[in-house]
Amino acid sequence: MRSTRLPRLLALAAAGSVLVPLPALLGAAHASTTLTARVPVSQASWFWRAQVGVIGSTGVAPPQQVPNPSVPDGDLAVAGPEAPAAAGTPGGPVAESYLSFDMSSVPVGSTITSFVISLPVDAKGVNANAAGAPIVACAPKAAWSGGEAAAAYGGKPADSCDVHSPRVTAKGANSYTVDIASIAQQWVRPNALNLGVAIRDNPSNTSTLYQVVFGPATALARLTASVTYRPSTVPGPIVAGGGATAPPVPSAPSAPGNPGPLPTVAPPPVSSPAQVASPPAPVVAPTKPATAAIQPADGSSPPLGFWIALVLIVVLLGTTTVVLADPRLLPTATPDRGVAKALRTRLALMHR
Repeated sequence: MRSTRLPRLLALAAAGSVLVPLPALLGAAHASTTLTARVPVSQASWFWRAQVGVIGSTGVAPPQQVPNPSVPDGDLAVAGPEAPAAAGTPGGPVAESYLSFDMSSVPVGSTITSFVISLPVDAKGVNANAAGAPIVACAPKAAWSGGEAAAAYGGKPADSCDVHSPRVTAKGANSYTVDIASIAQQWVRPNALNLGVAIRDNPSNTSTLYQVVFGPATALARLTASVTYRPSTVPGPIVAGGGATAPPVPSAPSAPGNPGPLPTVAPPPVSSPAQVASPPAPVVAPTKPATAAIQPADGSSPPLGFWIALVLIVVLLGTTTVVLADPRLLPTATPDRGVAKALRTRLALMHR
């Protein structure tokens, strides 16, 4: 018995040593998973310092925006250098573009390791001193909107730029590229807002005059960015700072601008006149029958039913022993009657 039990115990110990770290190994493998996706542009606009925002001191916007002959319709533009604030217009570059991307395919809480944007150059636009253009990518501080034409600076949000802002560099003569992983990481944080990215002149540029036109409009409409990320390893709902649980993430993200299906609400039941006249009966919540909580049996101890049967057997054996040992229950001798008495009488006469 001992010779067969020892190998079994050794095998169980070896299996336990393998199974214990298995969740940790699975978590490490999940954490090292790197995925790549293409995310489409969802909105694009650009702002031009020379665009008229209001007419004089009336505070009324002009009926039509001033066209920029150097930028084809639907294109985007970035131009420098920086200019000081003047006549109610904030300081900033000559022209600045904004892009927003649909991030519904990237789970909230992911770690973004790369987010590369490649912007095509429109040869039909006026591109001046483009090779040495000091263009950077910055994080907008507020929401923005615009149209195909250049918008006035009155609606342009402020930007968060510093010495670590990603540099937008020329990739040949036909495109510019930039990796904005540090900015895109802010978009996938719990409860964060996707404010997009600002493609603008370096705020430290006060002398270099240039302009770069991105397009055409058909290419910008099909623009996508390549994102590489690692999904979050935290199971269940993502918890925001302070311990508040973030709203659940929908399983099927909707398209930009589409809030998705609205929750359905069942209409209240129509009451009959008799029901309206009588007070409603109290609602009693259904109760579940009480069930005994049975602990699951493991490999180290017998189940609860075994112990109950064992106790019953012990009680039965004890009761039987007591009953058999009671002298009052032993059979008593009865006086001879019938055939037995006749035989003993005859034997007594034969021995005389």
